[in-house]
Amino acid sequence: MAICLTYLAYRTKHVFSKPDTTLLIWATLVIEIAIAGKQKNCRNFIHNDSKLPKIDIFITYCGEGLEILTDTVKAACHQDYPPSLFRVIILDDSSSRDVSSAITELQPVVPPSLHYATRNVKPHTHSKAANLNFGLRFIDSLPNERAVYLAVLDVDMIPSPHWLRTVLAHLLQDPSAGLACPFQRMYNIAPNDPLCITPEISLFEIWSVLHDFGDSGVCTGSGFLIRRRALDAINGFPEESLQEDVLTTMALFAKGFHTVCVDGELQWGLAANTVPDWIRQRQRWTAGLLSISSYVFSKKGRDLPPGARVNGALIGFSEGTTSGIWTVALFLVPLLVSTGQPLLPLSSGGARPNRLLFRLAVLEFAAQSVVQALLCSLVDWRCDMLASPAQLWMAPYRLLVALRFYCFPKLLGHEVPAFTPTGISAALGKAEREARKRRSSCKKIVLWDCGAWIFLVVLGCCLLGGVRMVECMLSPWFFSGSKVAGRDVLEKFLVGMGWPPLFSHCLLSAKSAWTPISYAFAPPALVEREQLLDRTDQGMVAHPKKNVKERYMERKSQFVWLALAVYHVLFGVISESIS
Repeated sequence: MAICLTYLAYRTKHVFSKPDTTLLIWATLVIEIAIAGKQKNCRNFIHNDSKLPKIDIFITYCGEGLEILTDTVKAACHQDYPPSLFRVIILDDSSSRDVSSAITELQPVVPPSLHYATRNVKPHTHSKAANLNFGLRFIDSLPNERAVYLAVLDVDMIPSPHWLRTVLAHLLQDPSAGLACPFQRMYNIAPNDPLCITPEISLFEIWSVLHDFGDSGVCTGSGFLIRRRALDAINGFPEESLQEDVLTTMALFAKGFHTVCVDGELQWGLAANTVPDWIRQRQRWTAGLLSISSYVFSKKGRDLPPGARVNGALIGFSEGTTSGIWTVALFLVPLLVSTGQPLLPLSSGGARPNRLLFRLAVLEFAAQSVVQALLCSLVDWRCDMLASPAQLWMAPYRLLVALRFYCFPKLLGHEVPAFTPTGISAALGKAEREARKRRSSCKKIVLWDCGAWIFLVVLGCCLLGGVRMVECMLSPWFFSGSKVAGRDVLEKFLVGMGWPPLFSHCLLSAKSAWTPISYAFAPPALVEREQLLDRTDQGMVAHPKKNVKERYMERKSQFVWLALAVYHVLFGVISESIS
């Protein structure tokens, strides 16, 4: 920071000392100072213990598993933070006697104050927000003075020892910040990530980083710290949506508080690692975002400022429309290509195709590549330069939720997908896990029960499109006596399947459709959670192993983008020769 300030001071002095400075030079200086001022120190850490505030930590539980809970509780209790200044409260929505007994056994052996509370009610759709609000009432009933800050952990998220200090530092240095939230990392990603879960999660990180740059970060639901006065200002956690984290962010913004995103490996959790669980979780996210668009037009949503209401409406609209566009493109483009007919006007009367149009097609790919490269660099290249395969093959499942929500509620069933915590598997998820334990395939579960057979149709259309295009190009040579110029054959290919946007999308469609198909026939072996953890302090505290963390943080191969880049170069060279 000192070096940065020194540089800016000398930079400003240098500009002032030159009499011939132009408006462009001044504008560059102002932009440079603004960018430096917006940069956030993501490695803040509080070293002084004299003025540390009290913190309450909520851990929500809903039957995910006793071992998962106890590992998170132990990690939360062994924070690099004075034990007298924080307490941990388990909010049990399963009302389990085993959980109550386990917490009772832990209370004498962990440093901070540890409490157990349950509502004794059956969990429902918006259970987490209601459970958190119950926790607020519970700690207010305790005899000790309530804490200034509240932290919330999902039960499957194991916090690092410096989690509290690091996240708290961002709130202490920015009084206008109401909430600070670290990114989520996952430690149970299978080798080679066959479901492409990491790129999908990394997209949320990119989205959060971009919003955070404008002081409009978004809470991601776990590991966050929130000021109690900010939480009191919005009357607790909103219960109107499955996405209570996004809705909390919007409510805080309406009261003048912004959310800060905190980078770093501060919490490691469990991702939905079966096809049924991943589909169900993605549909739940979609339903939550759609419900936000309904909330902003409700009576409670009227308290939001106009900008926040418009943003909330756009969130739901964008989720519904993008899933529809991706689904239509996933099937329609391969079908169009499979006709084997030119999809752009052919040259006529001796006139060659428009050279400018060919050049713009190449430049469009180059411009998109530059933008995607900048975005991928924000997450250290953990996502694809092109669209994530999970975005495409998940689109039909997301669209189904949108249609249920907006268009055909009676026909398709207008119910919001029920809240299902990570770790609670439905019958299909359990069946897939059992199959993977036996190292057998999951063809029936994935292809039939989950409906992934539709991606066989996509693959068939892509293959048919390639065959038909080759047939249409070569048939004049083999089935007619006329001589056909090679230039005409190339032109026919370039304005058909070879047109760069169509060729790129067909390749992406084939890759995305292949993701669930290949998983169905050769699923990864199921690794027990204990094999992914290292235990310290005589087995008291567990943290993910180093190689498991490296697997999540490793950079993704950009082979498909490289192949497309080479194709666009060839397309540019060939199009210049025939136009």
